[in-house]
Amino acid sequence: MSLAGNSTNSYSASLTPAQRSRLEKALQAWVDAKSYRIPDTTLEQSAARMGTQSVILYRYFLEKGQDFRTWRSQLRIKDAQQELLAFPEEPASAIARRVGFTDRSNFTRQFKAFTGLTPELWRKNQK
Repeated sequence: MSLAGNSTNSYSASLTPAQRSRLEKALQAWVDAKSYRIPDTTLEQSAARMGTQSVILYRYFLEKGQDFRTWRSQLRIKDAQQELLAFPEEPASAIARRVGFTDRSNFTRQFKAFTGLTPELWRKNQK
C-alpha cells in the first residue's frame, strides 16, 4: 500500500487529509510493533517499512514541526524509561541497546536532554 497517492515529489507540498490519515495509521502500527527499536535505520528505510515514500514521511514531520529522528529518539527514551523501571538490576547500557541506541554516550546525552537526568539518576529518583 502506498500512502503517497498522487503526490508530487516536492518536500514543501502539503499532505492531503487522506495521506495524513493513512500515514498516521501506518505510524501507529510502526510504533506498536516497536520498529523504532531497530538501530541505525534511516527515514527512507522506516518509510518503506510503513509502506510509504520517504518524502511523505518527511512532509508529515515537517508539518508537525519536528523531525523524524528526534521523534524516534523520544520514543526510544520513553521505552527506555519503562525498561529501566521494569528491570532495575539491568545495566542502562543493555537497555539502551535493546531500545535501539548503538552508542552508550549518545543514549545518555539524549536521555538527559529529554529527562534532565542521566538514566541511572532517573531510575534512582523513581524508586
